[in-house]
Order: sequence, then structure tokens, then C-alpha cells
Amino acid sequence: MKKTLLILFSILYSISVNAKTPVAADRWLEIDLYWFEHKNMQKSANEFWDRYEPLMQGIDGWKGVIINVGWITDYLYEWQGDINQEIKLPKNMKTWGSIKDGGQLAGTTPERMDLWKERFEKADKPQSIDYEKWTYADLKKLVGIIKKTAQNKYHIKDVKVGTFITGGDSSYDGDKALFSVKHPNSYRNGKPNMVAKLSAESHKYGAFPQGIPEGTPLTEFFGKQWGSLSKALNLDVIILRDGFLGTGLYSRRKGPYGETAPKDPQLVAEWSKATADLVKQTKLANPKALVIGYSNAASAIGSWRANCFDLETIAKEGYLDGWIDQSWAGSWNEVGQRPVMNYVPEVRFWSSPLLGYSYMLGYMLTHSAMLADTKVHHYFLTETFDAWETWDMIHNARERLRWGIWAYSHAALKTPNGLKMPEGSYISWCNRGKMLLPEEDVKFLAQTTNDAIADAAETKEVFGPTIVYNRSAMEWQSNNKPDETIKEWIDEQAGTLMKWSAPIMSVTRLEYLPKVESDLFIFQTPSHLNQLEKENLITYLKSGKPAMIIGSPAGGLDKEIAEILGVSSTDTAITGTKYIGTINYKTEGIYESLPNTFPLFQPFTQNKFSADLERIYSVSSSPVLGLNQTNGKNLIYWDAPDFFNNLPAGTDNYKGSLDQIMGSPVPYVLTARLMNETMKKAGFTFVDEIKQNQPVQLSMWQLKDGSFKIMTGNLEEGINHTADHTVSTTLNLPALFVKNKSVEVSELWNKTKTIIGNRKLDINLEQAQTKLFKIEKP
Repeated sequence: MKKTLLILFSILYSISVNAKTPVAADRWLEIDLYWFEHKNMQKSANEFWDRYEPLMQGIDGWKGVIINVGWITDYLYEWQGDINQEIKLPKNMKTWGSIKDGGQLAGTTPERMDLWKERFEKADKPQSIDYEKWTYADLKKLVGIIKKTAQNKYHIKDVKVGTFITGGDSSYDGDKALFSVKHPNSYRNGKPNMVAKLSAESHKYGAFPQGIPEGTPLTEFFGKQWGSLSKALNLDVIILRDGFLGTGLYSRRKGPYGETAPKDPQLVAEWSKATADLVKQTKLANPKALVIGYSNAASAIGSWRANCFDLETIAKEGYLDGWIDQSWAGSWNEVGQRPVMNYVPEVRFWSSPLLGYSYMLGYMLTHSAMLADTKVHHYFLTETFDAWETWDMIHNARERLRWGIWAYSHAALKTPNGLKMPEGSYISWCNRGKMLLPEEDVKFLAQTTNDAIADAAETKEVFGPTIVYNRSAMEWQSNNKPDETIKEWIDEQAGTLMKWSAPIMSVTRLEYLPKVESDLFIFQTPSHLNQLEKENLITYLKSGKPAMIIGSPAGGLDKEIAEILGVSSTDTAITGTKYIGTINYKTEGIYESLPNTFPLFQPFTQNKFSADLERIYSVSSSPVLGLNQTNGKNLIYWDAPDFFNNLPAGTDNYKGSLDQIMGSPVPYVLTARLMNETMKKAGFTFVDEIKQNQPVQLSMWQLKDGSFKIMTGNLEEGINHTADHTVSTTLNLPALFVKNKSVEVSELWNKTKTIIGNRKLDINLEQAQTKLFKIEKP
């Protein structure tokens, strides 16, 4: 009888599993090798899949488990081809410990800082991590067990198992990479030196049993070692993490040649070619294994303009299979998540605001444009808690984490053939010490991610402004004046405007005009265009449709386009930085409640506006934001400021509050208000008021069934320093959304319904709250 019941249960379980709705996406789970029990791998695999099976069921794309094998390159570089060789794993590594409480810190900024200090007085102390002794045969066995357990016990087919590798010569205070000692030129400033040629060495390696020949490119050595290792261990994937595709981690001012690209374009070309060769060598050494890149967390524009590699060209060569966009947005955005550092009292309270939620969306959108015409699968990273550091987003900022999953899954590329959305996600981490995520957190991640991916697949249109990536300008700058900026940082600029209700959730490429549409295109530095691009852009600017152009008059604007806008400059290059802006005593309309003068960081040119271009604010008597509405035009021009962290002389490590990094929110608030008024005039969605100290994120899209979604979030830290962390605004819906005098609006995450009139939707958000509204087809 028991046997019969067991068979019946197995049949019913199999039916329920196979009946799950397919999810058209890829999904990857990241976990550290130290979590697995070396002496009981099967037990560990059972425990892993018992917990994480809900995240993998129904996934019909690529899916798999990515294992961290000691962070640094030793496990790959020191592979000698002997399956019984012990893996060289670093010793003396230390975690940051973990915090015991959960939730947001309340109070004013000074009060929150006091709570932060108390939090870490009670936190678990840092722990030393010494990996058990693993041989390559052991790792191969573990790989097989993970795959077979998924297949045989949970009927999850085609699970891939791979590893990630980072480029640092050490990590978390652990041992220095042995290869960096034997071949010091293989590293530059602690990261891989892509252009390095290795010295001759007689030591045996897996792909070089007779040793390394003199002058072997590092990229060739890496690729062939991976091919030998992955084939021997049946590894299916490699993630080229921190430092391989972009040595400047978490900043656009940490490239291989310093704070900017070098003056010599040949050096940029050589580095990009070497980076491409790394990807090529890695793929060719084992064509069956996937090669997935991993962003440096900062500006996508900076990948080329500072990190000196052309992602689009690399992707089009066909050897890169995937790309993960990551900034660990929550862990950098949230306050009080990192331990107190005595040498800089507030540096860890604020973390790194320029890597926060809206910035990751800006970086991801821009990478989408770069990857537009390639086969590369584009992913976003979802952060849970950390296997090494203190931050814990799933318990301290759960609603903001949910916003991120929905926003990044809907990061839309507008193409002549319709919308293109990301292909899936990379979820990190699955462990903290020996603990896995609780079952309820796994269910939350699975439900939230599956719902977001399914919704994105059904999205018909994304509303709001659209970033327009201009490859022609970026290519010319890289090939001619790589060390000079032309205000090309469109992803950072858009990521900032998003904070003040500029509903940016889409991107396109300049060459796609006129076959794509937007409520308001934001054109990146329209200079050095080919003839067709120029003609199409000029036609659009004269059409009367709303448009915005961001770029320096010194190199960032085509002459004819500058004339249409009404801007000129006597400078041919940026001449320094100015620090005081002014609205010239205006107090009404978009200037309401803003100070007459305000601090900012303005890479400076002396500009002149024509009579047609209304001056909104100026810096040192030079107008920088303008509106041209003459002769039917509807054009915004912005010579944008920069952030303190991006100024010369090594300021990139500064981690103050967001308002300090900006100098002041005022120039961004003014620009967002100007965009809002422009969209209002054109009959698109707008808000009644944009409050400087109450930033509200907005996104809007329409599904194929005709319904509309509106997502909003209270995401920001470091702008409002009072104890009141609520935000509010009123959204005015266009006639497209609402046909009648009244309409029912459902708030899906909190399961509430409201009937509104006059097409006005009041948005009120508590601290760190997010909401998703739905309006049925009119």
C-alpha cells in the first residue's frame, strides 16, 4: 500500500511540475563553493535544490548554477591538467559579518547615522573563510551531482553549471594570486592587463604542458586554460566578472590608463582588440560552453570612453553569449548597510549613490542599445543578501528590490521591429555563510521575477522619454580624441532625471530614426553623424515634436544642429570646472521654491544662446539649459553638469550623500520640470508638481491586451535629510489611458482599488515603498 501511494505521489508530483506555466527567460543562480559540504556533496545538492527549485521550474531558456571557486584566477591559471590536483584556493579571506536586524532606518540623517552605528555594534563579527581542500576531481563530481539531482529529483532539464572568475590579484584580504607573482605584467593596477605578453615559463599548465612560450598573449593563455579545464570538469559556463570586461570597477574614472582614456587612440584600439581576443579565445577553446560578460557596475558609456573596450564590436564578432548588467543597486543605494569605517566616519553610511537603482536602469538601457543587433542574451542582476558582505536587500529593502526586478525586466529597447526586452536574470547570492535564503524569500523571488518577465513579454508600448544612443559620436571620439569629454554620459544624466519623475524606461539608437517613436527623445551628443543620421535628426527637430539634446557645445554638437537649437560657444574644448549656478531671480512656474543660486560641478565652456533659446539657468554668465519653442519647435537643450566623483584628481572614491555628490539637486530638478512641462504641452503624461526634496520614480507602459501599467517608487536616499521620508505627487493621465470621466485603478502589490476622476492619480508613498497600478483597457 505504501509503495502504491509513493508511486501515485510521484506521478502527481511529476504532473504538477510539468504543468507549470513555461517562463520564456534565462535564469542563473550564484553560490559560493564554501557553502557545499565537501564530504557530503549529495546532501548539499539535495538541500540546494529543495530550496531553489521554485526559481528554476518552468524556465525554458538557459538556466544554471554559477559557483564561486575562490574569486581569483588561481583555480584557472594554476590548472595543470591533472584531475586529481588540489585546487589552489586562497586562504585568510574574511567576510564583513552580517547584520541581525531588518528594515529601514528611521529619523533624520544624524539620527539614522546613530542607528547605523548601533546596528553594527550588534552585528556579527567578520568571519574568516578557509575553503576545504578540493581537488578538480571533487569539483567535477559536484558539477555532476548538481545536474543529476536537478534532472532526476526535480525534473529540471538541461541545467548548466559553471563558474565565475574575477580579475583582481586578491580578494577580501586573502592570498595574492600566485600567477601575479610569477607574471607581474599580467596585472595592471591589480586587474588583468589585457595587452600583456607573458614571459617564458617551464611550469606545466593544463593547456601548456611544456610551459608557456615567450610572448604568449595573456588572452590566449586564459582562453586555452579555460578550454582545457572546462572540458575536463564538464563546466558549461564561465562568467567573466570584475575586471575582465572593464578594469575600472564601480566607477567610470578607473580605466586601464587612469581616470580617462589615454590621449593616443591607438592605445584604446589595442586594449579593445585585446579584450575582444579574450572573449574569442575563451569561446573557441570550448565552443560548447557559454561565455558571459559582466558589467563594471558603472556607466555603460564609460565602458568605451574610460575602460577602452567597444562592447558592441565585441558582441558582433559572435563569441560573447551573454551580458550581465549589474551595479548591486540596492546595496549601494541603501544607507547603513556597511560597517563603520573609523578613517572616514560617514563613508560607509552612504555607500555609493551613483550606483543606485535609477543609475543601474540608465546603464542597462544604454548597454541594450549597444547590444541591439547582436545575439547576446542580456541579463539584469537581482541582489538578495551577500555571501561575503553585510548588505541584505531582500530583508531591508524588499519593496525596492521588487521595483528593481520589474524595472530592469522592462528596460525596453525600441527598434524598427518593435520592443526588445532583457532575456533573463542573474540572481546573487544564494547563500550567506552556511545559510540559504528562507523558503518564503525564494517564493517571493520566483513569483516576482516570473510575473515581471511575463508582463514584459506582453508589453506593447513603453511611454515617457527615450534615450537615444549615438554610436557615431562615441566611435569618432574614441578614434580621435579619446581623452576629451563632450558631455556624452547619457546614462548617468538620464539616471538622475528619472529620480524626479522623468519616466524614462526605454532606449533606442540614432540610426533607427524615423522608424521608432517616443513621447520625448533625449539625444546624446549629436556630433560626427553620417549624412542619413544628420538628415533624419534635423527633420525630427524641425517637426515640432518634443525633443531634448544633451551635449557640450565644444565637440558635442553638430554645427547645423547647434544653429537649430540656438546655442554656440567660442571654446573648442572644456576649459575647467565652475561651481555656482543661478536661475537669475526667477520664482514662478518651474522655478518655484528653488534657490536663486546653487552649487554644482559644471565642466565649463562659455556659451551663448540666441534670442530663440530661452535661458533657464546659467553658470558664470554662461547659459546651460534652454528651451526653444519658436517656429513650431519644441526643443530642450542641456549642457549638463557632472558629479563630484567624476571630476579630475581622484575623487571617484568619495561616498557622501547624493546631494553632496551633485553639488545640489537644483539643475536636475529644473531640467526634469522643463521636460515635464514640455510633455504636458504635447499632451503626454505629466505630474502636477516635482518637489526637490521628494523625488518620485515613475514608469508607464501598455500591454498587448490594451491595459496600462504605472509603476512608482520611493527609491532615493541622500536628498531629504528630515525625519519625514514620505513622498507624493499627482500624475495626470492622457486621454489614451482614460476615455471616461472616471476609471477604476487597481494597485496590484498592495491589492487596493481606487476610482479616480479628471484623469488624476494621486501617488502617496511611505518610506521605501513602491506601487504598481493597473488600468484596464478603456
